[in-house]
Amino acid sequence: MKLTYRIATIIFLVLMFLTSITDFARMDFVAESMTHLGYPDYLPFLIGSGKWIGIILLSLPGYSRFKEWAYAGFTVLFVAAAASHAIVGDPFVNVMAPLLFEALLLVSYVSMVKMLRQDKR
Repeated sequence: MKLTYRIATIIFLVLMFLTSITDFARMDFVAESMTHLGYPDYLPFLIGSGKWIGIILLSLPGYSRFKEWAYAGFTVLFVAAAASHAIVGDPFVNVMAPLLFEALLLVSYVSMVKMLRQDKR
């Protein structure tokens, strides 16, 4: 379980770091996506900031209640992104992309919980 947790978490954290850079840099495709979805121009900066906080919290060793909040925050982000794409009528692939990030996040979370249960035995 530890290996699954570490691999899933590291891959997830790297992906979130890379996407936070695109948020902070306000790259053209990010700005176009926000405009298309009807969100304000400053939202990527807020999302990028939240991602960095989540990255820091998930990188902390051991278990903490803050990690639970980071997992919850990322879940809200991905579900909201998928719903936003669905509401504006984007193709299925655009709706599923954030849910794939969510699936990776769930692998990390579930393996962490299982690992904690094993440690209590």
